[in-house]
Amino acid sequence: MQGISRTSGIDSTATSTSMAKKTTKDQVDLLFDARHIRQTGIGSYISAQLPYLEEALFQRKKSLAVLADEDAVPPVRGSTKVISSPQSAAPMYSIREQKAWSDALDSVRPRAVWLPHYPCPLALFRPRNSEIKLFVTVLDTIHLLERNISGLGFGRRMYARTMLRLDVRRCRQIITPSHATARNLLRVAPTAPVTMAPIPIDSSWFEPVNPTLSPIQGKYILYVGLPKRHKNLPLLINAHAAIASEVPHKLVIAGGGNVASRVDERVELLVGNNAHNIELVGRLDFDALRSLVAGADLLVLPSLHEGAGLPPLEAMACGTAVLASDIPALRETCGDGADYFDPHDPEELAYLMRRYCSDQEARAQLTERGWSHVTRRQSTISFSAAAEAVCSGLE
Repeated sequence: MQGISRTSGIDSTATSTSMAKKTTKDQVDLLFDARHIRQTGIGSYISAQLPYLEEALFQRKKSLAVLADEDAVPPVRGSTKVISSPQSAAPMYSIREQKAWSDALDSVRPRAVWLPHYPCPLALFRPRNSEIKLFVTVLDTIHLLERNISGLGFGRRMYARTMLRLDVRRCRQIITPSHATARNLLRVAPTAPVTMAPIPIDSSWFEPVNPTLSPIQGKYILYVGLPKRHKNLPLLINAHAAIASEVPHKLVIAGGGNVASRVDERVELLVGNNAHNIELVGRLDFDALRSLVAGADLLVLPSLHEGAGLPPLEAMACGTAVLASDIPALRETCGDGADYFDPHDPEELAYLMRRYCSDQEARAQLTERGWSHVTRRQSTISFSAAAEAVCSGLE
């Protein structure tokens, strides 16, 4: 496998901490926003991109600064400046986030900025910042979708559209993880300067696991992710309830834990009504999560919308069979490595789960298809595509 080795966890000690306190007025070539490295999804993206970005800039003899919260400084090379955000833990989409960007721009005067999410720094529209180039990654377009899918109110959706339109006006490039996300973005902003860069999965997913680290033993069907509304978790819970008397498999929900009621109000009630057949394990450390995924008979992703969808690929790399909703992003990401179902049809999903839970040979064939797909995908995409696109834009 190609790729730079995974570094686990957040290093906020020793050299990194001392560097975090050293801001400078010297201009750097690129400022990368790593403040959200602890969050699900975007945090994995930041962790994955940073080593490739450092290497790409090093090869071009260009300098890098990373914007980070004081208690979440990523491990970086000695040549990378760490800019400690005075707006620590500034929430996304907030005034404090805008202040964090403004302070960082004043601190290092970068030639360019790369943000791993779509909100646009308003400070870039000041005359003194007019020469700073902007690069943005749009991981998905969920914030543009109607409330019954996104769970977002009118004001939040309009904010997203406004920010994306500002990105289009200001960006040198907008990077997306899939053609599906690129198409969704271009429907809203036809002139967006889109570059597609697929996200590889970390090579650690292919390594052997320690089965004793899994919090769940026995037979189970697995869902990994936060129970946000667009993840369509009620469909999976209802489909599993329909077959619970026919198969010995529990449904395990990992990643959301008891935050379900704050994300999708339907989930808490459904989980309560089926508590004897459902296990909530919350967020796990990396090795425990790999062990949990590897121990499942099936991983199911019932989403109504995705930007790319990496959990199915991670499951395939662990030797776990995958069922995925039949939406464009997952078709693109999972290819022939998964079986698909209508995300509005619980009976179709129940049929597939019943089949693969009961038929070991069919499940083994689906597992083999998944393994073939994920290994082929890893060997044919560039791990550094997004970093190279940004560095090319700098030049």
